[in-house]
Amino acid sequence: MKRRDRRDLLRTLYPEDFRARYEADLLQVFDDRRGEPRFSGPLGGARLLAFLFRDFVVSMPMAHRRRRNDRVGMTMSDFLHDLRYSFRMLVKNPAFTAAAIITLALGIGLNAATFSAVNGILLRPLPGAANPDRLLQLYRKWPGMDYGSNSIPHFQDLRDRTGDVFENVAAWYFQPMSLASDGTSERTMGLLVSANFFQTYGVNPALGRTFIPGEEDRSPGAHPVVILGYGFWQARFGGDPRVIGRTVTLNGHTFEVVGVAPEDFAGPVTFASIPLYVPLMMQMQVDPGFNRIEARGNNMMNVVARLREGVTETRAGQQLDAVLLQLREEFPDAYDDQVGTTVVPQMEAGLHPEIRTAQVGMSSVMMAVVSLLLLIACVNVANLFLARARERQREMGIRLSLGAGRARIVRQLLTESLVFSVIAGGAGLGLASVAVGFLSNIRPPIDGPWSFSVDMDYRVLAFTILISVGAGVLFGLVPALQATRSDLATAVKGHGGGKGKGSRSRTSSALVVLQVALSLLLLISSGLFLRSLQGATRIDPGFDDPANLVLASIDPALQGYDEARSRAFQDRLLEEVQALPEVRSAGLGSWVPLGLDNSDRGVGVPGYDFAEGERQSFHYAVVTEGYIEAMGVQLLEGRTFTRQDDANGPPVIIVNKRFADHFWPGESALGKVVETAGAERVVIGVVETGKVQSLGEAPRELMYLPQRDRFTSAMRVVARTSGDPQVVLRRIQDLVREADPEMPVSDVRTMEDHMGVALLPARLGGSVLGLFGVLGLLLAAVGIYGVMAYSVAQRTRELGIRVALGSDRRQMVRLVLGEGMRLALFGVLLGLAGAAGAAQLVKGLLYNVNPLDPVAFSLVPLTLVGVAALAVYIPARRAAGVDPMRALKSE
Repeated sequence: MKRRDRRDLLRTLYPEDFRARYEADLLQVFDDRRGEPRFSGPLGGARLLAFLFRDFVVSMPMAHRRRRNDRVGMTMSDFLHDLRYSFRMLVKNPAFTAAAIITLALGIGLNAATFSAVNGILLRPLPGAANPDRLLQLYRKWPGMDYGSNSIPHFQDLRDRTGDVFENVAAWYFQPMSLASDGTSERTMGLLVSANFFQTYGVNPALGRTFIPGEEDRSPGAHPVVILGYGFWQARFGGDPRVIGRTVTLNGHTFEVVGVAPEDFAGPVTFASIPLYVPLMMQMQVDPGFNRIEARGNNMMNVVARLREGVTETRAGQQLDAVLLQLREEFPDAYDDQVGTTVVPQMEAGLHPEIRTAQVGMSSVMMAVVSLLLLIACVNVANLFLARARERQREMGIRLSLGAGRARIVRQLLTESLVFSVIAGGAGLGLASVAVGFLSNIRPPIDGPWSFSVDMDYRVLAFTILISVGAGVLFGLVPALQATRSDLATAVKGHGGGKGKGSRSRTSSALVVLQVALSLLLLISSGLFLRSLQGATRIDPGFDDPANLVLASIDPALQGYDEARSRAFQDRLLEEVQALPEVRSAGLGSWVPLGLDNSDRGVGVPGYDFAEGERQSFHYAVVTEGYIEAMGVQLLEGRTFTRQDDANGPPVIIVNKRFADHFWPGESALGKVVETAGAERVVIGVVETGKVQSLGEAPRELMYLPQRDRFTSAMRVVARTSGDPQVVLRRIQDLVREADPEMPVSDVRTMEDHMGVALLPARLGGSVLGLFGVLGLLLAAVGIYGVMAYSVAQRTRELGIRVALGSDRRQMVRLVLGEGMRLALFGVLLGLAGAAGAAQLVKGLLYNVNPLDPVAFSLVPLTLVGVAALAVYIPARRAAGVDPMRALKSE
């Protein structure tokens, strides 16, 4: 080695503070100009170490000792030195740096993106609301139903009688509206809200004012005013600040714009961006047909309350119980069945309290899966760092020989790994922002202002920093500890081996086994959810061929039609749709299965006594003749509705088989009486039990009421086609426009598309976890290949000797392949055990799939073993081609 080269090496290895003092001495130690090196011979290494120890410790300048006592200054100096050195190592090995950062950024970025979604749905307070920890959601509790909606009179009583525990009590509900402005008309989904709505959420308007409590919540129909959502104001009115005072037409009525909601408040839920807010007292103008303001039994509203300062949730619950006792005495018929009030803190509500368990379960699965992916990435990078540590044995040996403590070396190497992880964390944030943008654009296949509130706030940033630092420690600690266990004499001479070699080999092998096990656990979890998606599509929804079933929603009341005009419009449209040559059957219904709009009614059955806590209200649909036939629901007994089942005939009802078996087990339900919807209704038909709200639900009771008896304005056209369903959908829209060009038509789609709402969780889970599984498989393959390729490179001399002694190509391949596959198979066995346990934890989230699904538990391990075999075979072939002469000379 030339003197200049030795000087460069020492400048790199030796601390900056001592370079000037010791450089000349160290060069002299290695200088051979005088012939025999000063430290040659059997004891040369020991003399060298003694010289360095004496010169380093005994002759240390007093000034430096004083600096060493200044711990803060020394720590900062060491840190800056470590940092500079770490960046030099980044630049020195660009290929290594790129491989480590890309691998780690993938794991960190997917974790940050997934946490953003979980944070937006479950953890983050309602955006824009002041002190959301003091907000409570209030639900009426019925037998078998903990989260019942509230009626307007009930809300008003809660508001007026709980002032000592609540600052405000507000109410709201979604309402479709027909909006006309500047010569254009559209159907939109707004909110009817109590006048104190914005005050309850602690929201101040961006422009104008909010509604006035005490004035705009007292006189029905007296205050036609509206507040615009910020996004709607920007999109529809171009953000014009002069919008205050302008008028818009809602359902044929003129409303004055008095305010614009703030930008950071999109509404009371995290899955919608509300375009319009209308005072509750204007209900009959925007929601005509039924006066909800005076209907104590008409429950459809959400109620939210703000706790007074210093009032506990327990105290509020006691007050609500006292109010319920008062109302039960004043209105016994309306409150006999209500058993209490369910109080849910806003911070714990999620999308809706009723599905919170499913939300938490799915979110936990997602976070667990991306955590596995991050662990796999960390194991990959740890193996890279371990391989690089072997290459730096000489450097570490010289550092230790010069007096550096093992803790000092470990700190230097951990600083390097943390620099890698911080850079990877920044790249991961970029990847996460792209993924979050994709998630924010997901819309359920149903009309409405649906928009998931998913973005990256300080929680996501803190989470990303935490996992980046954690990952840096995780993948850097083992290689750092291994690097300081080298035998000094062997390391300084530049040879591997020593007592650290076997340890490092065992560490690499353990990391490979761990990586395979984690990858298998991730892959089987992904496979189960993909199988769950297949299972969901095979579930019988209770009706025939959804692809040839088309839907379109209309509501004549939104155009100001009264009941007579609405009936005439609906009858004419139904007759024209039934007359289309491509239509086999058609009907109208207020509800179709597997949607978001479900209603229930209380029932009474003569001769049946409800048990304590048993549910007494059940889902129902108002339908016309032809609806059941068009849906393809199987009729088991009796008949379906006809035009004669109107208000002039006897009250009738159709129930599903689950309803019949519940109340009349072992008997025919025909002719039985059900007390509901204000009458004693005779059962004229029983249909097969199908799905109501979700594909994975247990069988539910369902009732059908005749629309000619129970008028409903908002209805869906349901038509069974014999040809192209898209042609029929266009013809239905044309028929509506011909009857009334201003009549909006919404939710125009096939039933197959509509079922996307029910399939959305399974599709998201299957597709996202499937993607994670593929990434995990790729990381596993890259990791196994990297370890085996490096192992072959390190064993070049050994393999050359084997070839020289007569081993043929096949034996060499079998040797290397066998070593790699033993590790992979052991990892597979370990992963199978872990996957079997994990499958039991997620079985409640799977559709129609055994948690120990034989396809997932056989196909996935075989796939992983095949990929591992390929990853090992490539280095094995390289080992078989070793030239023994070149291998021996290289050593």
